[in-house]
Amino acid sequence: MTHTNKLKYIPLGGLGEVGKNLGLLEYNGQAIMIDCGLMFPGSDMPGIDLVIPDITYLKENPDLLQAIFITHGHEDHIGALPFVLSQIKAPVYATKLTIGFIKNKFKRNRGLRPKNVEMNTIADGDSITVGPFRIEPFHVSHSIPDAVGMIIHTPVGVVVHTGEYKFDEHPHSGLTIDEDRLRAIGDTGALLLLSDSTNAERFGSTPSEKTIYDNIDEIFSQAKGRIITATFASNIYRVQLLADIAMAHNRKVAFVGRSLLDNTRIACEMGYLNIPDGIILPLDKISHLPDSQVSIICTGTQGERNSALVRMANEEHSQIRISQSDTIIISATTIPGNEEFAHRTLDNLFRLGADVIYQALKPVHVSGHASREGQKKMLSLIKPKYFIPIQGEYRMMALHAQLGEEMGISKENIFVIENGQTMEFGPNEAIIGDEVQAGHVFVDGLSVGDVGNVVLRDRNSLSRDGFVTCVVAVDEHTGDLIDGPDLVSRGFVYVKDNEALLDDAADAVAKTLTKLPHNAHPDTISSMIHNTLARFFRTHAHRQPMIFPVVLEV
Repeated sequence: MTHTNKLKYIPLGGLGEVGKNLGLLEYNGQAIMIDCGLMFPGSDMPGIDLVIPDITYLKENPDLLQAIFITHGHEDHIGALPFVLSQIKAPVYATKLTIGFIKNKFKRNRGLRPKNVEMNTIADGDSITVGPFRIEPFHVSHSIPDAVGMIIHTPVGVVVHTGEYKFDEHPHSGLTIDEDRLRAIGDTGALLLLSDSTNAERFGSTPSEKTIYDNIDEIFSQAKGRIITATFASNIYRVQLLADIAMAHNRKVAFVGRSLLDNTRIACEMGYLNIPDGIILPLDKISHLPDSQVSIICTGTQGERNSALVRMANEEHSQIRISQSDTIIISATTIPGNEEFAHRTLDNLFRLGADVIYQALKPVHVSGHASREGQKKMLSLIKPKYFIPIQGEYRMMALHAQLGEEMGISKENIFVIENGQTMEFGPNEAIIGDEVQAGHVFVDGLSVGDVGNVVLRDRNSLSRDGFVTCVVAVDEHTGDLIDGPDLVSRGFVYVKDNEALLDDAADAVAKTLTKLPHNAHPDTISSMIHNTLARFFRTHAHRQPMIFPVVLEV
C-alpha cells in the first residue's frame, strides 16, 4: 500500500446492491470505516444464512483501520460487525441505541463474540478526532431512532456521508435535520457528498411516519379478530405507533420473533420506546384473551426463512395458528431481491383465509429514505464539488447521479462506482484509483467464507437437476468388477416411474467397465463411470444431474 496525500474512498459493500453497507475513507495509511452491514441471501444462494462484505483489503493492511463509525442500528449497517471484529480490531463509535443493538448482537452471535471491543457513544454535535479525520455526527430522520449522518473533515476537504435519511417535518422524535448546519457546510465548500440512493426511483417527497397512523387506526377499528402486524425488528418508531394504536383500541400487545423481542426490550430500557406497564404481554398470556383484545407484532416482512410470519404462513409456528378471523398487516416494503420469498408468504397467508393488507392495497408503510425531492434538497444544501451516489442497486445510483446533474454538479464530477472501485481526491482533482478485492462472503451456519461461488454453483445444480450416485466394488488387486453398479438417485427422477432408465444406465456402466485395463486405478474407474453416466443421461433424459461415483476396493 503506497501512502499518498490523496483522500481515498474505498467501497467494500452497499454500492450496486441493497444491503451490506461498508465504506472506507483512507488518508496516508490511516482509514475509518463507515457502517459494517450484512445482506440477506437471494433465491440463488441456497443454504446461505447471511452475506457479509469481503474485508480482504483490511486483512492485507492490518494497521490501516483506526475506527468504525456506525450511522444507525439496522442490520444492513451493523450486522457484519461480529464477523469483522473477530478478524480485525478497531474501536466502534455509534449512538446510544445503536450501541445497545450492537452489544446485543455480540451477545447473541453464535461462535463469534468479539472480546474487548472499545465502544464509544456519540451524539449529534459531537466532534471526534481519529488520525487525520475529524468526524461530526448530525441527526437525521429515519425509520429508527438515533440515526446520524457524518460530516468528516479531512486534510483535502470536507466529506458528507448522509447515512440513511429523509426530510420529515413531523418526525416521531421531534428532531428534524439541522438544515442550517448542512447549508453552512455547503456554503463553506464541501469536497465530496456520499448520499443514500435507495429511493431514487420514487418521485416526490417521502411522507412522514405519522401519515400512516390514520390508515392503520382504521384497520384496527374494523377488525373483529386478532391483528397481526409484521414490521422490521429495528423499526422502533413503527413499533411505537402500532402500540399506541393498539392501546387506543383496548388491545394488549405481544411481540413475536427473537430479534423483535431483543430490540424492543433494549429500546424500552433506554427510553426510546414508551409503552405503559401491562400493555405488553408474553405470547402464552395474550393467547388467553378474546381475539378482539389481541394485537401481535412480529418479524418476517421479507419472507425470511424461520421468521415468525413465515412460520405462521406455513402453519409451522408452535403457538399461533392463522384463522379466517385474523387481520394481517404487512407494514414494510419488499427489499429488492426478496420479492419471491415475500410473495410466497403473502400467498400462503391468503390460502389460510386471513384478511391480508399490504402496501399495494392500502398505505400501511412509509419509507425511511428520501425520495427524489429529498435527494435534490440534500444536494442543494451540501453543494458538493464531487458526488458519489451510494447505498442502492446500480439503476438507483445512476438515477441519483442524474439528479446531481440537474442540481448543477458537473457530470465529470459525479462518479457511479461499484464495490471495489476506488476513488482518490485532492483539493482540486478526482481520479479513479486501483480496484481492491470486494464481493460477497457467505455465512453458512458457523462457517464464514468456506462456501464460495463454486459451492453455490454446485448447490444450484443440485437444486435444478438432482444427483445420481453409482457404487461399484472392484478387486483391490486386479481391478475387476465384483459387485454393482448400484445407482441411487435423489432429486433427478422419480425412481418408481423410471426403473427402466436407471437399469439401462447401470448396464451402460457395467459394459464400460468391461473395457477397463488390468489393474486400473480407482480414479480411472471413477472417471469412466462419471463420463458414461453423463453421456447416457444427456442422451436419454436430456438432463445433467450431478454424478458421484463411489469405487470400493475389496
